[in-house]
Amino acid sequence: MINLKNKNALKGTALAVILGASILASGCTNPTSTAGRVSYFTEGVITDVEYITLDLNKYDTTKSAAVGAGIGAAAGQIWGKDTKSTLIGAGIGALLSAGASAMMDRTSDGARLTINTNQGLVLVDQPFSCNYQRGAKVRLINQSDNTVQIQVLVNGTYRTAETNSPKECSL
Repeated sequence: MINLKNKNALKGTALAVILGASILASGCTNPTSTAGRVSYFTEGVITDVEYITLDLNKYDTTKSAAVGAGIGAAAGQIWGKDTKSTLIGAGIGALLSAGASAMMDRTSDGARLTINTNQGLVLVDQPFSCNYQRGAKVRLINQSDNTVQIQVLVNGTYRTAETNSPKECSL
């Protein structure tokens, strides 16, 4: 139980709430469900694989910062009960949320695939997978957000390509 008369205990609790809520908020701004969506696909063959670095851009840093600022402002108001504390709390919350979001959007190993389809050559940037090899037959599944999911034909069955590090692949 927190002693509300002990100002140091209240400040420590408010700081913990700001930190925890800011980090939590940075991961809660993006829905990930695809259930019930209709997708169309195109088949093709990989003609070239180029190794690249991807910026993942999974999280909306602006939304995360806004949510963090709101939570920080509320905690700052509880903590100091004045405008200065509210503004400081909002600033800390925004910085922590945006920082956590940016850290989760770090870059990773990627592959730029040149795929020969019935519609012509297509370039697709994807997280690296050991299944991406020249001559591999693939299925490009169109997503509603103007991206594609790639499935690779392995032993007669299309399988969604798993993300790997190039170091994991036997060449």
